[in-house]
Amino acid sequence: MKNKLLIAAIIVLVACLGVIVGAAFLAGTPVASAINSENSYAKDNILAASGTGKVTLKPDVAYINVGVDTFMKDARAAQQENTKAMEKVINKLKAMGIDEKDIQTSGYNVYPQYDYVNNKSVLGGYRVTNTVKVTVRDIDKVGDILSGVHEEGANYSYGIYFGLEDQESAYREALKKAFEQAKGRAEVMAKQAGVKLKDIAAIYEGSAPAEIYRYQGVGFESLQKAADAAWTVPIAEGEIEVNATVTLVYRIE
Repeated sequence: MKNKLLIAAIIVLVACLGVIVGAAFLAGTPVASAINSENSYAKDNILAASGTGKVTLKPDVAYINVGVDTFMKDARAAQQENTKAMEKVINKLKAMGIDEKDIQTSGYNVYPQYDYVNNKSVLGGYRVTNTVKVTVRDIDKVGDILSGVHEEGANYSYGIYFGLEDQESAYREALKKAFEQAKGRAEVMAKQAGVKLKDIAAIYEGSAPAEIYRYQGVGFESLQKAADAAWTVPIAEGEIEVNATVTLVYRIE
């Protein structure tokens, strides 16, 4: 019994010594407050304002995707026929003032096509598609170019995209407008709040804008319907909007 009491007394004594030593150690150690840590970002005494800028311009470049679709029983014959037709299309593009560097092959495919006869798959022939992406730097010619390549054998197109050659300059102009709007908003808010703007603590640029194109689809069916008559494709290029966002963070007093 005496041994048990002695062991209990020793345990209590060790525990007390641990508390005393721990307290002495912590007394000389700086403790960061979770509520007001010196490392936390002080959100008081600042004012943040965002602005957006927009520049609207007429497009100055167009991108056309045109191609030749050929179907024949023999794969080699289909390829040869397709190649002849595409050569005529490319020569027509060059004759209409399109530079060779602005004509780029974007797709070439050869694949078998099957028919189902009496619940069986029967090879019907081979389809060859050859597509080129054409950059048109005189967008007034887009309609004429589409008409011209159709006359030479192009039988499908899956889109016309309008854009700006100098996207960066347009974006910088939109960025200036966004900055001025953010600055003006900050000044109004500071006046209403009865505070004074000091220096700018931070500037954040919003996400860069993607090129926005107006789209005019011209499908295979519409091309085929016009095959028996002279025609010109009507094109409405519209306008392109380039947007930018800026956020200003001011110190205030």
